[in-house]
Amino acid sequence: MPSLTRSHIIGAAVVVIACLAASMFFYELTPASADNSAVVVFEVKQGDGFRTVASNLYGDHLIRSGTAFDLFALFGGRALTLKPGLYRLNAAMSVPQILDVISGGDAGKATVTIPEGSNIYTIDAILSNALIIHPGDLINFHANGAIEGKLFPDTYQFYTDANVKDVVEEFINNYDAKALPLLNTDPQNAKQDLILASILEKEVPSPSDQQVVAGILLKRLAAKMPLDVDATVCYAKLLENQASSGQACQLTALDFKIDSPYNTYLYRGLPPGPIGNPGVSAITAAIHPASSSYWYYLSDPKTGKTIFAKTLDEQDQNRVKYLEGN
Repeated sequence: MPSLTRSHIIGAAVVVIACLAASMFFYELTPASADNSAVVVFEVKQGDGFRTVASNLYGDHLIRSGTAFDLFALFGGRALTLKPGLYRLNAAMSVPQILDVISGGDAGKATVTIPEGSNIYTIDAILSNALIIHPGDLINFHANGAIEGKLFPDTYQFYTDANVKDVVEEFINNYDAKALPLLNTDPQNAKQDLILASILEKEVPSPSDQQVVAGILLKRLAAKMPLDVDATVCYAKLLENQASSGQACQLTALDFKIDSPYNTYLYRGLPPGPIGNPGVSAITAAIHPASSSYWYYLSDPKTGKTIFAKTLDEQDQNRVKYLEGN
């Protein structure tokens, strides 16, 4: 049996060390945790190098080793493919999976749907939850140039961590294509029609009922009556709180005393601007109101159906029938 020479021993030791190093390297590429419930919003900033990204990932406890990330990114040809943006990551993702996300072309895109009637605060929350903008970006943009009413409800696809100006431009382009042609059929009343449409969108779900309610509200305006629209009080309350809870508006007696031009119980006429972003049916209803003998309406909270009344006494009876106890 041949005896082991010094070179054999050294060679064997080198092989063992290399195997251990390789095992340790591949272990450090595995997920840092088995828990996939804790989502981390991770940002790759413009100009961040792969070593900075690795350091930040390690600092957020998303990877086991910054060095292993660096080596894998370098030798895998991914070090220069990392794209700026906001990403949802968790510690149950391996280094290859994380690299796939932060270097993938479409991984930095998000699709969002803006429901009809959504206001600026709700849309800001939708976009920021999808990592398209930072919370408050859209609200601050609106404060510097009113865009409420022009963020046309639709389905959109944006890059994450997008410039809010580009996001607003996409909304406005869609508004110009789909809403403006309708409003331009009555250009002298375009602003009034948009404000009225925003009220109809919040107050009435049925397109045919929207037309009837449009006629009612226009009759009240002509008669110099207060509009007495709950949705405008909700918006006044929203402006006072400067935030959207995402829950249905619940009004108290004190809310109807909010001193705001959007409170149509205190101030006659239309509010100064839209209270949300209406879709095509509400805009069409505002432009083409239906004549009726009705002066009042309310929504049945159980069915959502609009209940109409010709007199205040009839309206009071409907309140007792449909609203009391609900």
